[in-house]
Amino acid sequence: MLASLLCFAIPYILLVRILRYRRVKLIPTKFSGDGLLTMSPWTAQQIVYESFFHDTPMMMLLGTQVALFKVYGISSIATLLLRTGELKTPHTINKRLADTSTLIATFLSNPLVGPGYETPSDDPRAAIAIARVNYLHRKYRINNDDYLYNLALFMIEPIRWTARFDWRPHSPLEIQAIFTLWTEIGRRMGIKNIWASYTEMEEWVENFEELNMIPSTASAELARTTINHFLERIPIQSLRPLFFQLVLTVLDTRTRNAMQLPEPNPWVSALIHWLFIIRAFVVRNLCLPRRKPAIWVQLDNMYRLDEDGVPRMSAVYQRRSGPYYFPQKTGFALKLQNVFIWLGLRSEEKSPGSKWFSEGYRLEELVCAIM
Repeated sequence: MLASLLCFAIPYILLVRILRYRRVKLIPTKFSGDGLLTMSPWTAQQIVYESFFHDTPMMMLLGTQVALFKVYGISSIATLLLRTGELKTPHTINKRLADTSTLIATFLSNPLVGPGYETPSDDPRAAIAIARVNYLHRKYRINNDDYLYNLALFMIEPIRWTARFDWRPHSPLEIQAIFTLWTEIGRRMGIKNIWASYTEMEEWVENFEELNMIPSTASAELARTTINHFLERIPIQSLRPLFFQLVLTVLDTRTRNAMQLPEPNPWVSALIHWLFIIRAFVVRNLCLPRRKPAIWVQLDNMYRLDEDGVPRMSAVYQRRSGPYYFPQKTGFALKLQNVFIWLGLRSEEKSPGSKWFSEGYRLEELVCAIM
């Protein structure tokens, strides 16, 4: 019996290892040497697409979420966010986060068309998404350093989290691609004094945090409001303290101090770290690579017409906070959904409908969280 298991397990593990690393090893062969030496934003975006949406989507997403939360540790940013009132109620928090993730996913996964961007595509979605972000930010007075810090976190945190807890870290080529893509996005947002290299950016962030990430009432209030919101979404109350410990664990000491949050329980923190490590081992050795990209927005040109005949796009999955922009069920799928609701396996409140804008979205109508 054991011999039979080994005969199956060893070839399977070898197959997983070969296929797991195939994508990252093929990246250099897809582009010319000159194209990699002087990497263009379009080349960078193609490389990021492979790693972000195929190889390491979970930790890249977690790192992005940590980046969105970590900016609350800067008093000037937290004060502005509190003043806008956008993150004070469950509805506004959920809606802003859904819209923000949709806009970010759109300009990461669609070609950034425009001058100096040599791509055969003329799809305008990424350009519209960035234009919408710019329009919303220009309503407020935001200093350039706060913009730079937020831009840097969108690179640093996903890269760090992937290196710490995913099945493989990013290669130097992938890190360069992430830096090239995001700095191009920063230039299109009008951000000035952008760094020349990833190393320079890391040093700048360290100096910026040392001077600006200090305890403040605004940071503490915004952090507590957001954490409490997510805790209330956990239906099993006994699990809420564990989630709170998870939040404390993913934040570094400086950020926790700025938000006036306690240190995590060392035993729970160690358990969470080991769970991440075990997951990485399982994915690296036992899970075949994903066949389809983990895309958060639709990439095709399909759309639906609303009641006024206006074309709208749909969400590709139902968010746990609410199925924003996800189409309503029809036919047999609707009957099945009603059965699940009747059995108590699905919440009627969290079913697609007008409350969740199930008719779809238009990029120029989304309202992202500031910063």
